[in-house]
Amino acid sequence: AYPGDVIGINNPGTFGIGDTLYTGSPVAFPGIPSFSPEKFAYLTSPNPSSRKAFQKGMDQLLAEGAVQSLRQRNDDGGGPLILAAVGELQFEVVQARLLNEYGVESRLEQISYTLARWADGGWESVDKANADGKLFGSMIVMDRWKRPVLLFRNDWKAAAVAVDEPYLELAPWSKPPPYDEKEKR
Repeated sequence: AYPGDVIGINNPGTFGIGDTLYTGSPVAFPGIPSFSPEKFAYLTSPNPSSRKAFQKGMDQLLAEGAVQSLRQRNDDGGGPLILAAVGELQFEVVQARLLNEYGVESRLEQISYTLARWADGGWESVDKANADGKLFGSMIVMDRWKRPVLLFRNDWKAAAVAVDEPYLELAPWSKPPPYDEKEKR
């Protein structure tokens, strides 16, 4: 390959979308932001004996970027997985692929939030706003890099929080972390 070529690589989960390969001196490009989800749902496996296959399938689908995953704060992976998507079709694709490729049934339970905002101000800012009662009606979760994400039921509430609590530094999409933080995923 030559500089600037676009190549395809059989990827066993080593590379992510937008990763840069190089020889010689390291190069860095701004990361590709994640899509801003509008649909959210809990996804579980109704059969406890298929947990391992369910997890393997979800790890693969998340690595491919089929959907985004969110979790409750401080969840070490044992709690329910929250899927975040732009539309219903993404959920249907995930469920179909889990069944067809991994032999795993899944249950999807929609939750009534319509947008996500990343709190670039960090957990301290989220804790302050929450303690002051400013996040009532929103759901506080974390993305795969354990960064704070606020789920809102409507644009009005998200806009009100953004204006009233500017220190939260709400952003409509997830900026990828620096490469060294990606290693922690």
